[in-house]
Amino acid sequence: MNIEYLKYFAELAKIQHYGKAAKALNISQPGLSHAIKTLEEEYGVPLFQKEGRNVSLSHYGKELMTDVEDILDIYLRMEERAAGMRAEEKTVRIGTVYPLAAGMVPRMLRESGATFPFVIYNHLTPEISEGLLDGKYDIGFCSDLLKSEDLEYYPIRDSYIAVVVPKGHPLEKRNAISLKDVADYPQIMFSKTSGFRKLQEQVFAAEGITIQPVCSAEEIEVITGLIGNGFGISVLPYMDIVHLHNLVAIPVQTSIWKSKFYIARRKYGIRSEQEESFFQYCKSIGE
Repeated sequence: MNIEYLKYFAELAKIQHYGKAAKALNISQPGLSHAIKTLEEEYGVPLFQKEGRNVSLSHYGKELMTDVEDILDIYLRMEERAAGMRAEEKTVRIGTVYPLAAGMVPRMLRESGATFPFVIYNHLTPEISEGLLDGKYDIGFCSDLLKSEDLEYYPIRDSYIAVVVPKGHPLEKRNAISLKDVADYPQIMFSKTSGFRKLQEQVFAAEGITIQPVCSAEEIEVITGLIGNGFGISVLPYMDIVHLHNLVAIPVQTSIWKSKFYIARRKYGIRSEQEESFFQYCKSIGE
């Protein structure tokens, strides 16, 4: 079956004139005649009948016309879907943990000279790992080592716990600090529905400190806003976003919590040249 010949068949059935149909199809009239003759030989029946200078569908042609229209409709939908898939394939889908979303990932995209279209999604490490494995993301930036034989991952930077204070705070000039030094200041924490709240509680518990927060919030953007407006300070895993506000992050000396950020992807897959280049650039940062 030649899909182009079926298109010619449908166009000739509509226009009912070889010369005009050939012009509409931007082919020669002999080329159109050859296509129709080939179809008639293939199906073993005449598809058109002459009516003076025009032609019309034979009764065989009329019976086949419905099927031809269905085939062409399916083919058009398939072409449209394939075009969408090609456009999507060129778009690099990046999943990143929140600490890197506002600063490091955009900066690496700029420094690597990335010109490809991309989409950035913010999630926690488990969601990013799952998204990489099921093909939702092409590249992931994660805060924990992903234990999967189907993924490759490389460290790109260390993470740490920091005390975040507003500019002008008495602790602002400290290069490092202990949790005991900050325990008496009003504390802002993540809400109990956030995955980061457990981490905050653990680092204080490791120092034998119990904290009752003055307020809490689900999102880091809200917490940084509360800090900036003087409601308190917060002990947070390091996040680039604090530098986008009028805030200071002071590393905590005594925290037992240590972690790294990783870049990850599926071990096998079809990759664009620019996607591969960006991955290798990010990988080289941690080497």
